[in-house]
Amino acid sequence: MHKITTTLFVFLISAFCGVSTFAQGPTLENKNSLISQFRKLTGADKVNLTLNVSTDIRDDFKSLLAEEKDLTDAQKQELTKYIDEANERIDKIAKSVFADEQAMTKLSEEVIFQIYDKTFTENELKELIAFYQTPTGQKAAAFLPSLSKQVEESFRQSTLALLQTLVSPKIEAEQAQFRQKLKELKTKK
Repeated sequence: MHKITTTLFVFLISAFCGVSTFAQGPTLENKNSLISQFRKLTGADKVNLTLNVSTDIRDDFKSLLAEEKDLTDAQKQELTKYIDEANERIDKIAKSVFADEQAMTKLSEEVIFQIYDKTFTENELKELIAFYQTPTGQKAAAFLPSLSKQVEESFRQSTLALLQTLVSPKIEAEQAQFRQKLKELKTKK
């Protein structure tokens, strides 16, 4: 009886996991399709990713070298040469990684899909897609990429106007005092 119960339990777990895996497959594919559709509608499918990565190891190694007090100048030069060569080897590896555009594109797409997957449910994506297919949604999609620049420019103009309002009278007062001091200095001659 115990063997039958264990077998039945294993069968039920296998069946449940199989159904669960089967259910996740099409759902994940559907969600990825929804993410792709949403990104196209919003213009977020044209992502320009740039990285500023430094693989320069020389400073770290040279600080280790500086701690070594028992080395001769020749030994230090030899190790400095080694550090420079090691830096070139590391840099070459890093450049080869980033030069593989296909791998970088694949990685960026995986990262982007993970972010969308964590942020939106399938139903939310459907609602967003429905919205962005409307004229208002299309207007928002066209507007949002320029929003940051518009805010930055408007803020800059508003700040300059405020600054001018506050500072201009002070500048005029300082100029008047400067002229007065100049006049006084000229009369003292």
